[in-house]
Amino acid sequence: MKIKTWHLFFVIIVLFGCSFYIVNLKFDKFYRVNGINNDNRVLIEKYLDKDEQTYLIDNQISIELFIDYLEFDDFHLQNYQYYNYLKESGRYKKTSEILDVANSLVTRLSYLYKDSAMNQAKLLIDRSLEMVFLSEENFRFDYIDLYTDLKPLYASQDYSYIEDAETYVQRFGEMGIDDFDDVKKTMHMMTQAYSKDALADILKKELPHNVQIVYNPNDLSTLVDHNHYIGKYEPTGLLLVQDIPRIRYAIYLQSDAYNALVKMYQDLSKKHSGFLLREGYIGAQSLKADEVGYTEEQLGLTIEVAQSQIPYKDFDNTDISKWLQEHAYEYGFILRYPKEKASITNHTYDPHIYRYVGKGLAKSLHESDLTLEEYQSQNK
Repeated sequence: MKIKTWHLFFVIIVLFGCSFYIVNLKFDKFYRVNGINNDNRVLIEKYLDKDEQTYLIDNQISIELFIDYLEFDDFHLQNYQYYNYLKESGRYKKTSEILDVANSLVTRLSYLYKDSAMNQAKLLIDRSLEMVFLSEENFRFDYIDLYTDLKPLYASQDYSYIEDAETYVQRFGEMGIDDFDDVKKTMHMMTQAYSKDALADILKKELPHNVQIVYNPNDLSTLVDHNHYIGKYEPTGLLLVQDIPRIRYAIYLQSDAYNALVKMYQDLSKKHSGFLLREGYIGAQSLKADEVGYTEEQLGLTIEVAQSQIPYKDFDNTDISKWLQEHAYEYGFILRYPKEKASITNHTYDPHIYRYVGKGLAKSLHESDLTLEEYQSQNK
């Protein structure tokens, strides 16, 4: 008896279905996972639930990207990228710490930023701010540049810069710095120059209305006087003066000023003898209370000179004084309080005091017969 066509077609379909079922039973669902082998396949099946296995397959995640975390109880496959960002930072020695911090980041960032959580996490980790973000409820992402600049001034577990940043932004606003880009630039300058305590002192202190804060005292052209305030600023890179005659052993200068002074002294000594250094850097702790912040010697760029065996008041008439007034600019120094400029500098003529400003500016001021005050006034 002939088999009808539709019967044959039905048999073929049944046979195909059975074959597909049998093949599917033996099919390796992890074949698309990069790095899969018999050993880690066992681990995957043991530690990943069905949803995570599906996530692994659908996203074709390489085994090497999460295998180090797989056996930990707090491991969540969906967070593997957060784990790796923290691991690459080099700040965590224990895997358990990586998992704990990363999982906390995911929880909070996903709630606050949803789809952009990963980008925010990268930013925090790159700036080493993930722990303060998790610890401080008042953390603001728009302040992240401020936090980055302030953080190095504080102890590792001291997160008070979050609160201080808010205080400083308000203070800048009171000073007329309203544009936030200008706030960030100002904060960056100040954190490069001032210590934590000096910054707090200068920004939290109420100053007379005619006094301006010096934002960048590291600038060689910085002006410090009764109208320009640097608080308890202490320069970095101070060097002990050596190989130059001086009235006491412990005199310090900033490195650039010191190196220039050594060269100037060596050349001067070829023609004249008796050069004597009387003063250099003066720290805030050595000043009277009303002098702190208003004294240029705090910069470590100012020197007071004299000549041995010559009365102090007669120095102006010495060959050393004349040589300095003629050549000091070649080494980056200017006579700080020149003749006929007292009304500008608010300081009487003083042949003993020289200020290091760098060769370029010293040459310009010498040739134009300008004081530092006049230069600053022209370049506001």
